[in-house]
Amino acid sequence: MGKVLLVGKGKLFKSVKESIGATHTDTSNVETLDYDEEWFKPTRNLKECDGEMVHKSEQDNCVYLFPNSLFDGINLVRIFSEFKSYRLFVVTHDHQYSSLYKKMGADFVIFSKPECYSYNWLLTCGT
Repeated sequence: MGKVLLVGKGKLFKSVKESIGATHTDTSNVETLDYDEEWFKPTRNLKECDGEMVHKSEQDNCVYLFPNSLFDGINLVRIFSEFKSYRLFVVTHDHQYSSLYKKMGADFVIFSKPECYSYNWLLTCGT
């Protein structure tokens, strides 16, 4: 099974992190990058956060991106261009921008709500 990178911010992303972390399933194939945590590190700037995402994705087979909104500080255009060689899944609670995510290069757009589901399926799919 390949490695999976989860990148995001906001309530949906935090819900996914908590759901996966609360299980007794082996999560050694999953790496998470919380955009809010990276942003608030001392001397961190937006370009460094984007670079950290790209660096962490080098060993991964697919990337799940959890944008909070189009205007939440994540440079989606740069991220989509950097992740072109990976299977890119966008997980969002907002149906409004699904066609835009697909046009930007998402292989799949998945709709979900925070705290509604178990996200253990992320551990077995996308590879």
